[in-house]
Amino acid sequence: MKPQIARRLSGIIFLAANILFLVLNLHETNVLQLTAAILFMSCSISLILSANYHRFLFWGGIAVSVAYILTAISNDGDGNFFAYLSIINGIIAGVLIFRGGLQRETGKQYRLPYPIDILDKYPLASAGVIEGFCCLLLFISALLNYDYKLLIASGLWLIAHGFLIYSDEYLRHGFSKK
Repeated sequence: MKPQIARRLSGIIFLAANILFLVLNLHETNVLQLTAAILFMSCSISLILSANYHRFLFWGGIAVSVAYILTAISNDGDGNFFAYLSIINGIIAGVLIFRGGLQRETGKQYRLPYPIDILDKYPLASAGVIEGFCCLLLFISALLNYDYKLLIASGLWLIAHGFLIYSDEYLRHGFSKK
């Protein structure tokens, strides 16, 4: 499968999961969560468009970072600590997506210091792993709490992250050399 097809599939699955999650929770959504959901959906669309035009990864990186921040600060009650920790993951993933767009637009990879250079070597794959791990935790939590809406959405997010990881051209190129 070509990286462009994998990126489109990832974006389409993300978009479907984000729309589904928004619609299923529309009756309880506050303004911050509604804004975050719209940003997540716009990030999904930018991921689809980035298969042909890498510049859309710039918006995707910014949108996902802001959406994670809004989601975390909208969380009120138990689990605030974990919600605030998710800001770090969201910002790191957003920066990596942004850097992935920068690398593809310029054709250059910019060196970072060891040990974080591995994240930058494969930016989209790294973003997919970081966010995918959070989605795996959400999936397990939803399963344990019988939250079927979140279970379905996080399951779709896991699949979409798999396609995002697969779509990283630098990762595929690195494995084809070996």
